[in-house]
Amino acid sequence: MRLLAFILLFLSVGAYGQTTPNPPIKKKSTNDTFVNKIEITEDYTIFSMQFVSKNAEEQLKDYFDNNPKEKKEISQLPSMMRNMYLQQMLEGIRKNGGSTISIQPTSFLRAPNGEKFKFIKATNIPIAPERQTVEVDKKYFFKVYFEKLSPGIQSVDLVESENREEDGMTYWNFYGIKVNNPANGEESLAFEEQETETKVVLEKMITVKGNVLDFDSQEPIQAKILCKTGENETLYDSVITSKTGYFEFYLPNTTTTYVVSAAGYDAHEQSLDLSRKAEKEIEYDIYLEKPFKIEKPAEIKAVDLVKEEVEGQETELEEKEELEVLDNNKLRLNHLYFETGKDEILVKSHAELDKLLKLLQDKPKMRIRVEGHTDNQGDSRKNKVLSLDRAMAVRNYLVGKGIAADRIEFTGYGDTKPIVENADDLLRQKNRRVEIVILED
Repeated sequence: MRLLAFILLFLSVGAYGQTTPNPPIKKKSTNDTFVNKIEITEDYTIFSMQFVSKNAEEQLKDYFDNNPKEKKEISQLPSMMRNMYLQQMLEGIRKNGGSTISIQPTSFLRAPNGEKFKFIKATNIPIAPERQTVEVDKKYFFKVYFEKLSPGIQSVDLVESENREEDGMTYWNFYGIKVNNPANGEESLAFEEQETETKVVLEKMITVKGNVLDFDSQEPIQAKILCKTGENETLYDSVITSKTGYFEFYLPNTTTTYVVSAAGYDAHEQSLDLSRKAEKEIEYDIYLEKPFKIEKPAEIKAVDLVKEEVEGQETELEEKEELEVLDNNKLRLNHLYFETGKDEILVKSHAELDKLLKLLQDKPKMRIRVEGHTDNQGDSRKNKVLSLDRAMAVRNYLVGKGIAADRIEFTGYGDTKPIVENADDLLRQKNRRVEIVILED
């Protein structure tokens, strides 16, 4: 009898229990946290997760990103004193830890149809506002419990906050997580057991110094330098040089873009891939050119005044225009604008997006695919990621306005499907676009 009872108990657990090892994830907000496994039990949906703390250099960079005033003060110190101060901060982080973790009690799971499943509890990690200080380069394993998913939901978002970052904290948001949770009578999805990926890109810091010089005379120039890092070109540091033109930055070994301006010279922008540099210190001079002067005819001024008046009416005209129809099942968003190099939608795009929103509201059975495209400038892989992120941003805007997420697919083609040659900036602008494919009307 005992053996029979054990067998019955085992079978009952197997009847409702589903496991998803190393679930595929479309996108996440941070590279230091991983979903190792998802279990659906009789009462919960359980996420087994892993956090890999950053090294001291990465944590110091995060600290300065969140404390720009202190970063500016340190950047103005003499080189020797600044390096000494930074080394002391690094040693302090290695000794005492520099970051903290917790899970938000407002976290939830979201299904493609918009249904939400609440956070219940967590183990081996504090619940906010409580926080745990983590040691450098260490792995932390914990579990998060949510309400049980309804059968048939096989894709969810795990959302700590609708914002990626807030008040100096980065939230753990995961989008498009595949879950082994078939409807009654359907077969389970197949997932391969494999070692969980825990690699985190570790940044090393490099001192970059040099001079801003006149291209023709080689004389030094007083200039302003903005230093942006990473594929999103996040502002990392800035400096105004003295008349000697000398500058010095303490930077992570990633792609770095310098935006340089000086009175009487053309603005200059140049990228430097520090990820290929093995040295701890490199010298790099920047050369500026004076503009080539062309006298404008007096008549141009009158044209400019007319142009300014027309531009003032631009938003009103765009609101009256209809979405461009390419063929029976494809539309193009001609007035959709993003922050340069980012997936952030500018406010002046809302009128165009609201036209698409109204179309979806008027046709509740319509399903669409949002397709993102870029020009051929820059790295092709980064272009594809950017086009995917922009397509997803459009989807999120529509979902946020009440459209069911399962009505909207999205993809990014990067620079692989140009509609014109990338011969100049005007033509490249045509290739930077978002198109809508109607899958079901």
